[in-house]
Amino acid sequence: MTLALTLLIGQIMAMQITGYVVEDGRFKPVEVAPGDIPAEAVWVDVRDHTVEEAQSLVSQLGLRFEIDEPVRKLDIYGHVEIDNQQLTVLFRADRAKGAFAVAPESANVAMLVGQGKLITVRTGSTPAVDQTAREMPSMKAGAHPHTQVLVRIVSRAIEIAFAALDEAEAEVRRHSHKLFTPGSTSRAELDLEELLSDLGPRQARMVEVRFGHRVITRLVETLKNDPRVALSPETRAEVDGLASDVISVRDFATSVEDQLARLVDATIGYIGIRQNASARWFSIIATIFMPPTLLGAVWGMNFQNMPELNEKYAYMFALGLMFLSATVPLWVARKMGWAGR
Repeated sequence: MTLALTLLIGQIMAMQITGYVVEDGRFKPVEVAPGDIPAEAVWVDVRDHTVEEAQSLVSQLGLRFEIDEPVRKLDIYGHVEIDNQQLTVLFRADRAKGAFAVAPESANVAMLVGQGKLITVRTGSTPAVDQTAREMPSMKAGAHPHTQVLVRIVSRAIEIAFAALDEAEAEVRRHSHKLFTPGSTSRAELDLEELLSDLGPRQARMVEVRFGHRVITRLVETLKNDPRVALSPETRAEVDGLASDVISVRDFATSVEDQLARLVDATIGYIGIRQNASARWFSIIATIFMPPTLLGAVWGMNFQNMPELNEKYAYMFALGLMFLSATVPLWVARKMGWAGR
């Protein structure tokens, strides 16, 4: 089956290849050239490659890396598949560890498992893979070291997802405090439109986080349930723990998403209240000036027989009546609490 890999190719750099072999029960990193990869390498990490370079290198190691289109953007949710004893995982990973930025930089990653090897092909730095690479010299190799490394990468990816959600929840709480506990800044001075414009993209970012987590969930389910994936007893126990972790991440993401949605709804509600308050004041002002305007319109008519116009105190009486007709609606508005909110 043809597998579609989406790669972003920017400025072409020299391909970097790091191989990891097992010596004395430990993982040892080895810098290798494209045509000189040790046969005993259990993990080969490839960075800054072209499509042709990646295809050629993967073929040398006995795996398949077929691409339908030379340049295509990777779907946000990625892909997990086992075909002919080869596990293929395609996904997009954020480059900034734990960052909940609205538009973080990302790298496209392919992980290929088969023939007793793990091959990671990536377009840039990815925290989960980088952290695993740093931990390799201190790791003790198990019965199936290639899947052991894969599970470690997945474990670090879940930790990074937790960190991103922690940051997201802190951001939501910060905005909630700003909205519901203004403190020295009154809510009237708070720029609700700016707050809403900041929350909207973060809702979209949460969708990306959820889709990324689904790829991890599918991968963990595959590692746990598919007998074609060779795992040592220790690694299988770790996978069972990861299965619980992905549920925790899912529940955590749901909680953060709900908090964010409620905060967006509250912000929209406060914007509506503020708009209603402005409209209410316009209504009160119009009501205040309506009776005096009516009286002025009546006495401004050019009829011949208007006896009150000839009275000595008619002018003062008219001003007083206009003032009284304006103050009564204002008094009623304050009495009802309309003008005090």
